[in-house]
Amino acid sequence: MDGPGRELTGLGHDLQLISELEVAPALREPGVFFTPGELARFAAAVSPLESLAGGFAAKEALFKALPPARATWFWTEAELVHDPRGAPRFRAHGTLAAHLDAHRLRVDVSLSHSGGFVSAVVLVTARPPGGGTPLGTLIGFLSRAVGRVLQRNPAHTSGAPQ
Repeated sequence: MDGPGRELTGLGHDLQLISELEVAPALREPGVFFTPGELARFAAAVSPLESLAGGFAAKEALFKALPPARATWFWTEAELVHDPRGAPRFRAHGTLAAHLDAHRLRVDVSLSHSGGFVSAVVLVTARPPGGGTPLGTLIGFLSRAVGRVLQRNPAHTSGAPQ
């Protein structure tokens, strides 16, 4: 989860049967669900339908993982890309990018293909205010630890332990 100082904010999962998307032509319309770049990458893949299913599952998992917000965004504002090692990640655009930045959210995605299915898991983590610096991380840790101790050991009016 990107080291200390990040907190899990959301977890999303989606399991997609690849063959179901054979009869979903609307998914192949540029700008509706996928960006033109995503559709071009899927079409150029060894297994285009499997790649399309992976992209679909990843976006479904992302929107399940994102915390509730007043902002609205479109499917195409989350663009599935790959890093230099080939690992999937999202590149956010528009309102979604602004929301992620404003709330200090990071999105990680994992895809797995097996037996006619694609599985996607998305983690959304946040850097809490004051976090990110060693002092901020320490203060956050101590605050949470003290809170847990107080929850387990409530004060008694007589001062005697319970």
